[in-house]
Amino acid sequence: MQSHILLVEDTEDLGENIKDILNIEGYVVRWERDGLAGFEACLQSTPDLIISDVVMPGLNGLELVKKIRDIVTYRHLPIIILSARATPEDQQKGLDAGATVYLRKPCKSTELIDAIQHLLLRTNTQL
Repeated sequence: MQSHILLVEDTEDLGENIKDILNIEGYVVRWERDGLAGFEACLQSTPDLIISDVVMPGLNGLELVKKIRDIVTYRHLPIIILSARATPEDQQKGLDAGATVYLRKPCKSTELIDAIQHLLLRTNTQL
């Protein structure tokens, strides 16, 4: 069964690049370009994993993560924050908001794929 990933990224080129990489790896990707659309997409169809930027219009990535974590049935969802904001304080804010992993942009595609595989394996083992 293919894993479904919700990608929330407002930068067009980067979003296309990530989506293409994930598709090549066999993931089904739904790409939304702002936090509010990402939240609504999550409510419409629960993904297996979420990847979100932080700085976006509407609802930023930290607010998105908090809103998702406020819903009991979504507390188990692995969430990767992928952001250019990469100070230790930024990373801690992301983890405190409820992100499972915080990766710094730019990151190698292998680093992102490894994180996704690890989180999906861990989630499937816990179910």
